[in-house]
Amino acid sequence: MLLRSRILLLFALAMALVAASVAMPAWLVLRDGEDRAAALRAGLQSATLNDAVERAAAPLVSSLRQAAADEALLAARAAHDESALRQRLAALRAEMGLEGPAARIDLVGPQGQLLAAAPAMADPLASGASALQRDLPRDAISARFEAMADGPMLLVVSLRGGNGDLLSASMAAEAALDRVARQMGAELLLRDRRGNAVFATSPALRDGAATLREGQSVALGGRIVRVEATALDNSAGARVGQVLVLADATAETQSRQLLLLLAGALLVVAAAVTCGLLYRVIRDAIDPLSELARALQAVAGGDIFASAAIAARRDEVGAIQAALEALRSNTLALDRLQTRNRLSALRERALIGQEIARLTAVLDGPERQEILGLLEGEGAALGPAFTRLSGHVVQQHQAMATLLEERTRDLALVRQALEERTQLNRMREELDVARRLQLSSVPTSFPKRPDFRLHAAMVPAKEVGGDFCDFVMLDKNRLALLIGDASGKGVHAAIFIAMARSLLRAAIGRGASPAEALAQANDVLSTDNPTMMFATVFAAVLDCRTGLLTYANAGHNPPRRRGAMGEAELPVARGIALGVMDGMAFEDQQVTLDAGDMVLMFTDGVTEAVAPGDILFGDDRLAAIVADPALEAPAQLVEAVARQVEQFADTEPQADDITMLALHWRGTAAAMPAAPATAALACA
Repeated sequence: MLLRSRILLLFALAMALVAASVAMPAWLVLRDGEDRAAALRAGLQSATLNDAVERAAAPLVSSLRQAAADEALLAARAAHDESALRQRLAALRAEMGLEGPAARIDLVGPQGQLLAAAPAMADPLASGASALQRDLPRDAISARFEAMADGPMLLVVSLRGGNGDLLSASMAAEAALDRVARQMGAELLLRDRRGNAVFATSPALRDGAATLREGQSVALGGRIVRVEATALDNSAGARVGQVLVLADATAETQSRQLLLLLAGALLVVAAAVTCGLLYRVIRDAIDPLSELARALQAVAGGDIFASAAIAARRDEVGAIQAALEALRSNTLALDRLQTRNRLSALRERALIGQEIARLTAVLDGPERQEILGLLEGEGAALGPAFTRLSGHVVQQHQAMATLLEERTRDLALVRQALEERTQLNRMREELDVARRLQLSSVPTSFPKRPDFRLHAAMVPAKEVGGDFCDFVMLDKNRLALLIGDASGKGVHAAIFIAMARSLLRAAIGRGASPAEALAQANDVLSTDNPTMMFATVFAAVLDCRTGLLTYANAGHNPPRRRGAMGEAELPVARGIALGVMDGMAFEDQQVTLDAGDMVLMFTDGVTEAVAPGDILFGDDRLAAIVADPALEAPAQLVEAVARQVEQFADTEPQADDITMLALHWRGTAAAMPAAPATAALACA
């Protein structure tokens, strides 16, 4: 690009920057003004629309006030006669002239419950009936649009009467908006939440509803109109639709376009005149420089006798011309010096090439041929040849060192991988044995009896847990219940607790009481216990004829009991854990369960669950859950405790197994023929 073109382009850019620096603040000011005007228009339109809606609903409001004072309606409400309420509402609906599927009237009680409706419906007209009962002052009116499920959009007018009841009546949204459009003298379009057109003042407006956007200016009937949007919320505060008002903006739009056109034309004329004057000044200054540039290009091409055909000048152009003459004389001297240096360099290159060719004897065939190829001919590349020679020598040395290092490292990795694989296989075998041991003792069903209900659950902390729970029908009238927790986790704990479960179940099956069964199992487990493991156990036997629960405890958490007197721990003697010392005696205790009592047996994984900050779940939180009378079934209680423990722990990992067994004693009055004596459950 020529210098004059660059100067002109630079000038044009400078003018553009100056224009932008002036236009941008002006545009921002105009934009801010437009935003403020849009906000004011939106607020004014919302107020105008609300006022028009209230005026459109005025006849309905007057009818509602008369209906609220209707003596027959008040008498039926005082008598709580739902049939009379519906009949009177139907009569009032006819008197008010409410006809058609969208016309309805209903009465809502102080708690937001629908007392009666004409025609009969399941839900109140006002979706926020409860909120209106709470927030709407007495004798006050609320007029809101409501979107009925699978039905039309309605204008619902609600009056909160002096007795606290809410009386609501509805009319079709189309009829209300038709009145609003006539009052506002504007085109209206109503769209629902999905953007579908519900009402439009003209068919053309309905056809183009999908393309209209807030703040958009469109042509309509030879006029330019601006689209202003107002959101519609129902009485519950939820968005149900949007009303678009098309306001005439023809004069405003035309004046703005004319102003922009005049400003653009003035800017183009000013830029054209200024660029023309600048071009003439630049041409007078640049033409001599162009001639000097031509002469310099000729000298650079080898013509040292070239000169510029310009008159002598005493400015910068004259100085450049003098420098050109000095350049020509210096070029001649430089050419002679370069010829001498070239001959000297050819002799030196030949000597160096001979020495490099002699050193290539230490390389292999391909590398040697490559370097010799660089040395052939008159234009021998001595630098690249020497670089390739040194590079090949260093590369061979590094390759040997790297190969030795890689072989040593690979050998160490292989040895480590073999050791890790052996350990992994051993761990997998142990876990598989423990898992099969646990799964083999898990029944699949609970007994179904009318006098009691059971449910149990277990969440292990690791792949193999150290807890167990079990129950078995000893005969048609006696139910044995067991729950325990072994010290430690993993395979050893699973095996130890499985032994304890088997010993207890066998002892109780032979007729031993809970205390005797604990003593027998303790003696066996303590005799040969090299790992010094132990287990806490709670054992109980329920007499289904009387509700008598006989139980004994070996260091386990006391169960929780909920009955008519409230919720509390089952009184138990703590006892010593199984496997600690042989010859220990345990105590049988008894309690008679009342009909409806709930007993929850659990392991310490429930109360010792940890939340962030090392906070324990504790007995108080568990007691609050058990005390909830809404948890009527054992499954509901067990699931509620498990869910609360999980929410309490949050991001903390589970530290201990969680096991629960819930018994709901329904009483002997509900007893029916007993279930088979083979039903049992165990989880470990």
